[in-house]
Amino acid sequence: MKFPGSKKGGPSTIFRQHGQNAHFPAGMTLIEIIVVVAIVAVLTALALPSYRHYVQRGHRAEAVRTLHEMAACQEGVRAEAGYYDTRRCQAGAGDGYYRFSISPAGQPDSLSYELTATPVQTDAGDSCGSLSLNHQGTRGVSGDPAAVAACWGGR
Repeated sequence: MKFPGSKKGGPSTIFRQHGQNAHFPAGMTLIEIIVVVAIVAVLTALALPSYRHYVQRGHRAEAVRTLHEMAACQEGVRAEAGYYDTRRCQAGAGDGYYRFSISPAGQPDSLSYELTATPVQTDAGDSCGSLSLNHQGTRGVSGDPAAVAACWGGR
């Protein structure tokens, strides 16, 4: 059987396998790979700071939650005993991103306390620094004092 356009009865070029046709080269050129890498680099450069900001906010929200838990525990101790016991209410405090402390430390009959959450690793873009909460419910930050509401997430 003879196919149109074939030589000596063999199959024509329309029956050749992919990659053997000179009109359609297989694979990607170096320019195409460089363009794709450049696009990925630009997208990463734009997305990474935003991602870090959201992660930082999440860790800060967890620290705020822990400070409120510790304060509620101290208030419960005071409701029962009439004073704050700064030796208690620290079990399980800490998430690896903040260190929690209470002052005055180790006093079984204190009339006041101040809780502090200090970041383990500080970030250059973090205007909050350490978070603090005292027995009167006063919230504070060691960074920019104007950023208290933003740092505490409106809580």
